[in-house]
Amino acid sequence: MSSLRTSRWIVAGLALAGVVAWTASRISSLSLDTQATNPIMRWEWLFLREGTRDELRDATWEHLTLTFTAVLAGILISAVLAAIALRLRWTFAPITAFASFLYTIPSVALFGLLVTELGNVRSAQIALTSYTLLILVRNMVAGIDGVPRAVTDAADGLGMTRTRRLATVELPLALPVIIAGIRVATVTTVGLVAITAIIQLGGLGRLIFDGYGQQFYTKMVVGSVLSVLLAVVLDLVFYRLEHLLTPWARRRSAR
Repeated sequence: MSSLRTSRWIVAGLALAGVVAWTASRISSLSLDTQATNPIMRWEWLFLREGTRDELRDATWEHLTLTFTAVLAGILISAVLAAIALRLRWTFAPITAFASFLYTIPSVALFGLLVTELGNVRSAQIALTSYTLLILVRNMVAGIDGVPRAVTDAADGLGMTRTRRLATVELPLALPVIIAGIRVATVTTVGLVAITAIIQLGGLGRLIFDGYGQQFYTKMVVGSVLSVLLAVVLDLVFYRLEHLLTPWARRRSAR
C-alpha cells in the first residue's frame, strides 16, 4: 500500500513538473508586439505587461483590506449585540429584525446613499459591515444556546461565575457554530467588495468593471478568477482555524 501511494505521488509530481515546464515555455514565447489569437485571455497582458503585477497586487490588497475591516468590525459589533441578546432575551427579536432590515437593502443603493455623506472608503466599510451583522449575531447566539444544559449546570456546580463560564466553557464549545458564521460572512463580503467599484473602490472587482467598460475580456476573466480564488482561500483558512481551535471536535468526529 505504501509503495502504491509513493508511486502515485511520483506520478503526480512528474505531471506537475511537466505542466510547469510547458507553461514556462509558453510564457517565454509570448510577445507584446504580436496580435493575440485568443480574444478572451491575453496571456501577454498577464505575464509580460509591465504594470500588470502592480495592478493585481494593489487590487488584491484593497480587496483583502476592505474584507477584513468589515468582517472584524462585524465580529466586534455582533459580539456586543449577541451579549445583549443573551443577557436580555427580549432584545433578540428587535436586534435580528434591525440586522435583517440592513441585510435586505440593495448594496448599490446603500453605497449610493452613504457616499453622499461620507467618503468612499468609510461608506464601503459601513455598508459591508452592516451586511455581516445578521449572519454573525444569529450564529453567536445559536452557538451559545447550543451548549448542552448539563455542561452549564456542571460549570455552575463548580462555582464558576457567569463571565468565567462564558469564557472557558460556553465560547469554546460554541466556536464551530460561530466560526461557521464568520466563514459565511467572509465569503459574502468578498463578493460584495467587488460591487464597491461603483464608488471607485472594488479591489479585484474593479478589474471586472473596467474590463467590461473597455470590452477587454482578459481583465474580466482575471478579476473574476482571482475573486473566486480569494473567497475559497479565505474559507479554507477559517476552516483550518476551526480545526486548530477545536481539537476535541476532531477527536469526536474521528470516533
